[in-house]
Amino acid sequence: MSEEASVQERQQVTDEVIQEALRADKGPDASLVSWKFEDFTMKGDNYTCLVTCLVVQYTLGGKLEEATYVAKMRRNIAMDTFASVIQKLVKWEGTCLAEIVPCMNKILKELGHRGIGTAKAYHCVYEKDKEVLLLEDLRSRGFRMYDRKRGMDIPHARLVLQELGRLHAASILLEKSLPEQDITKTWSIFQDMWESTGDTKKMLDGMTASQLEGAAMIMEKVPNYEHVVKWINQVKGSAADVFMENSTSDPTFAVLVHGDCWTNNLLFRYNAAGDPVEVMLVDLQGMRRVSPAVDLNYFLYSSFNGPDRSPNVELFLGVYYTSFCEVLRAANTPVPFTLEELRQEYRRKMEYGCIAGMFVVPIILSEVEDAPDFEGITDDKMEEFAKQRQEVLLKMISREDGLLKPRFLDMFDEMVEAGIIPRHSKGDST
Repeated sequence: MSEEASVQERQQVTDEVIQEALRADKGPDASLVSWKFEDFTMKGDNYTCLVTCLVVQYTLGGKLEEATYVAKMRRNIAMDTFASVIQKLVKWEGTCLAEIVPCMNKILKELGHRGIGTAKAYHCVYEKDKEVLLLEDLRSRGFRMYDRKRGMDIPHARLVLQELGRLHAASILLEKSLPEQDITKTWSIFQDMWESTGDTKKMLDGMTASQLEGAAMIMEKVPNYEHVVKWINQVKGSAADVFMENSTSDPTFAVLVHGDCWTNNLLFRYNAAGDPVEVMLVDLQGMRRVSPAVDLNYFLYSSFNGPDRSPNVELFLGVYYTSFCEVLRAANTPVPFTLEELRQEYRRKMEYGCIAGMFVVPIILSEVEDAPDFEGITDDKMEEFAKQRQEVLLKMISREDGLLKPRFLDMFDEMVEAGIIPRHSKGDST
């Protein structure tokens, strides 16, 4: 069953908005005739925005033509703090797609490289309560989603890691081309992504802690994982800080990352044999200037089953690094870190990957009825919402075909092996 926009959300799309997008796409002589919504996403596919399709009829050169666009509309959220964050994120993504990525692509084109794989942004509206992005419909070029419940495999992962490498490298070249050689000074949106105090911080602390409490409840039911439960309970109060600490970076490892690179935010195109041949990065609401290891850990611990991730980490880092270096060397720009230094940085950011996994994996593996309803959250119902989410997690691990428990077990085993989680608490037997 597709997810439909509410009346209020649909009002964000108007004839004027569509006409602007149409002219940006087809030229100034294109004239809007009619349009309609054609919903295609399911509940659980998108959380901060509602995504739908617009089927547009227009005239150009005396002929009646048809085009489709993807509309991303800010959800009607009852909780003021959450609504304010989403309003920022819409502007964030619009700026990235309409301004920053095109600047990167211009540099790449001059080097003889293709542009970063993202949708074109045709028109963006940031006015409060009217926020909407009209984007290229990548389905018209044959791109489609990967099954989010399947773990990512090596052929798909190669494409993603190569594209992340190109994105990160292009951001370095972009920054060097700017007057102050600092992306955060040219685009002020990068300076205040998250508030470190106040209502936003309180909301993030609460949402993150409750999700980790749910993970601890799951692991309490697994024999011999008491050390994992103890670690989760130790870090849950500061988990949101781990995310915000990763919003700044050592200059050696400073790139623009995707920031939310998981299965649902990737579209693939396939050849006649069914092999993936191209990837598109979608949903750039988390793009920020941090370590590339943030993207790598987020992707690997959100979108893989353990047996496909653990033995292939070295391969994955190599694929990423080769792509990263190719872009920089084409521009005669020094590579800021070695492959060994990347390995070490990846290891340093594994705690981030684990916390992201505890937060994201339950969402990825949820059924339609399990998907969280963010629209109904209010400040006074946060505790009730947290309890409901924890009940959903327990229901998910009780299913005979459930994938959540093995995903968690593999992830925590890797964290223990890496020394992120102590094998035994003080006083435990060895």
